[in-house]
Amino acid sequence: MPVLPLFFLLVLFAFVFGWNNSGLTTGNLSNLVSFNLALFLTLAGMFAGFFIAGGTMAHSILGKLVPNSLPTPELFSAVAVSVAMLLVLTLVKLPVSLSNCTVGAFVGAALARGTEVKVSSLVEIVGSWIVVPFACAVISFAVYAVAMRVERSRSLVSIVRANRLVLALVVFLVAFMLGANNLGLIQSLGVLGTKSSLVLDLLELVLFGSAALGVVLFGKMLAQVVSDKIVGLSQIRTFAAMLAAAIVILILTALSIPVSLTQVIIGGMLGAGISRRPWAVNTREITVLIAGWALVTIVCAGLGYFLSIAV
Repeated sequence: MPVLPLFFLLVLFAFVFGWNNSGLTTGNLSNLVSFNLALFLTLAGMFAGFFIAGGTMAHSILGKLVPNSLPTPELFSAVAVSVAMLLVLTLVKLPVSLSNCTVGAFVGAALARGTEVKVSSLVEIVGSWIVVPFACAVISFAVYAVAMRVERSRSLVSIVRANRLVLALVVFLVAFMLGANNLGLIQSLGVLGTKSSLVLDLLELVLFGSAALGVVLFGKMLAQVVSDKIVGLSQIRTFAAMLAAAIVILILTALSIPVSLTQVIIGGMLGAGISRRPWAVNTREITVLIAGWALVTIVCAGLGYFLSIAV
């Protein structure tokens, strides 16, 4: 495949990723600090994570789920389907995981041409999608319980100040892992396009710039979906949810497992949301998201399969 078409798709991928996933961090701060501050923390965290730890995802798909020698039709089809699906779901304002789109598309494209799909890696990834929301919910619930005990021994003014500071730091950490895991995953797909280190370094800069542009221009559109429509949380519960998410993402990134960020963060928010009565959880929105996660993966696999045959 020519380098430019592949790189164009990857740059568009990064842009739509920034557009879609930034609501997972800015949305959790939208009612607690100014949107501009939330935006700055998101961009700073993504930048640091991508350039410091993005390399850990170098073999998360290519070389692990499917061979590094993936033929051109499969590679092009998988990337194109991933970008298209993420774009469509972003336009309808549905927070969706980049990993769901990408893994489904690559599996479908590989199967279409008889390319090996490593079942053990697929089971590992899908298994993480199932376990992670529950693990994140449990951690969030535990963090909230500990934080509440600490709060009872502090004055109201000191609590409010500490909550905002700690929450800002935790959101930066989540954005850091967002850059390391998902932007790192996008960057890893460009390896088959060229072996030039200079070109790959330039691609990294362009990918981050594209993702940042998506965050700045459109990130606010999805912030409300996360902060208002799914779970309404106080400062301390938001802190618990985001810290739990950061811990889980850190572990999975270290293992080079593509993270479903929507599942991780929403799992954390659920754990914090059920810690009070009545539950601060919109079960209808959660049901729609869960069904969407499964459907997106299956649809991307089917589209990747047929597009790979077509090209």
